[in-house]
Amino acid sequence: MPAHTPHLRPTARARAVVGVVLGLLLLSLWPAQAARAATVPGDAWVRAAHLVPGLGAMQVTARPVTGGDPVTLAPEAAYGDVAPYQRLAPGGYSVELRPAGASLSSAPVLSSTFTAAAGAAYTLAGLGSLDAPRLATLEDDLTPPAAGSVNVRLLPAASAAAQVTVRAVDGPVIAQDAVFGQPTAYAGVPAGTWTLEASAGGAPPATTTVDLAAGGVYTLAVVDRDGALGVQVVTDAAGSATTPVGGAQTGGGGTAVPRGGPAALPAVALALLAGGSALLVARRRTARTS
Repeated sequence: MPAHTPHLRPTARARAVVGVVLGLLLLSLWPAQAARAATVPGDAWVRAAHLVPGLGAMQVTARPVTGGDPVTLAPEAAYGDVAPYQRLAPGGYSVELRPAGASLSSAPVLSSTFTAAAGAAYTLAGLGSLDAPRLATLEDDLTPPAAGSVNVRLLPAASAAAQVTVRAVDGPVIAQDAVFGQPTAYAGVPAGTWTLEASAGGAPPATTTVDLAAGGVYTLAVVDRDGALGVQVVTDAAGSATTPVGGAQTGGGGTAVPRGGPAALPAVALALLAGGSALLVARRRTARTS
C-alpha cells in the first residue's frame, strides 16, 4: 500500500498564505502612509507672551468660538515670559487674560479673538503699558533663513524706552528706533555669537551676549530689567525645519501619526509575515518527518 503523505489542511494552508500576502501588502503601503502623514498640513502653533510692564502674573487661555473646553496657553506667565508653542486645531478662538489662579468663569482682564490657520504660527502677546494694555496676535514667520544666517525680529516691551535700537557690537544693526509695543519684521543677519547692545533715550544701554545658531529664527524681547534695559532671546524655530521649538501637543493634527497608524504598520506586517512563514515551515517539517 503506498505510503501516506501528510499534507496541509486547506484551512491551515490558507491562513499561512493569507498572513504572508497581508504582510507584504502592508509593507508595500507603509512608505506611502508615512509620507502622507508627514506632508498633510497640520494644526496651528500658538504661544502666549506677557510683555506688559507692571502687570502681575497672568493665565492665558484660548477658547474655541464654536464651543468646547478652553486651552491653557500659559497658567502663570510673569512679565517677560514667553510660553512654549502649543498645537491648536484650525479655527476661531477667544483669547483671554486673567490673573493667575482666577476662575475661568471670571471676567478677563483682556480679551480678543483670532483665527488660527493650519500650519501657521502665532504669538498671542500682551503688549503696551499698564495704563493701556492690549492683546496682539503676532504672525510668526518661521521660514528658514539663508545659509549661514538667522532671521531675527525685535519686540520692544521696556517701559523706559519709547524707542529702542539694538545692534551687534562690531556687527549689524538688528533694529533702529523700534517703537515700544510694536514688533519689527524679521530680518536676516549672519549667524554667530554676538554681543548685543540695546540703547534708548532716558535709559542706560545694556549689553547681552547671545548665540544665534545658523538656520534659526529668533525673537529678541527688550524688557525692563533692574532699572535698565534687558534683551531676552526667544528661539522661535531651530535648524532648517520650520517646526516651532518647545511645542507641546494639545491634540492630533494632520501631521500627527495616530496611535497604531503608519508608524505601527511595519511591526504588524512583520508579525503577519513571521506568523505565516512559521506556520508553513512547521507544516513542511511535519510532512518530512512523518
